Amino acid sequence: MDYNTFIKPFSNNFKLITLDDNELEKVRVFVSSVIKAKSGENHYRIDNNSKFKRFFNGMIGEVAIEKLLGMQGKIIDWSIGNSNDYHKPDLSSLGVKVGVKTVEYGLFPIVFKTSYYPEIINIAYKKKYVYICGVASQNILNTYQDDSLIKDEKLRKRGTKTGFYGFEHLKPFSNLEELNNICKQ
Repeated sequence: MDYNTFIKPFSNNFKLITLDDNELEKVRVFVSSVIKAKSGENHYRIDNNSKFKRFFNGMIGEVAIEKLLGMQGKIIDWSIGNSNDYHKPDLSSLGVKVGVKTVEYGLFPIVFKTSYYPEIINIAYKKKYVYICGVASQNILNTYQDDSLIKDEKLRKRGTKTGFYGFEHLKPFSNLEELNNICKQ
């Protein structure tokens, strides 16, 4: 699938968030600590390629959502522990059952093959910019997916995740109220 065919036509709806050096350094330090702590978990031994980049992109995506919503310090859980204890929607601390998926520019977002809650889809660009693309419902996530979009062979072989390409179905938002309304639909 051609990346530009699925993403570029909809990019006018994306919101660009720029992260400052302090935010980026906090994420770098945190991600290094997370990787060190998670090295003993089974699925991280199986799926160990590009860990820093994936965690970094995920965290800057969450920082970007905090900035967009004007809620710095109210979304991200900076604690470290077993992955099973953190398997919940990223914005549940705000009472909104929605996750955040951030992917590097040029790649498709990786989502669970069966999604149980909506996801905010973001694109990380040049390590300090995040395009907030919009919200995908569970139905959209479960419909517009293709395993061939996963570049990492080890991750693809696990069989639990897939690539998402339904950018034309994303719902944009600018504040918490709009996000909450979209997630309730």
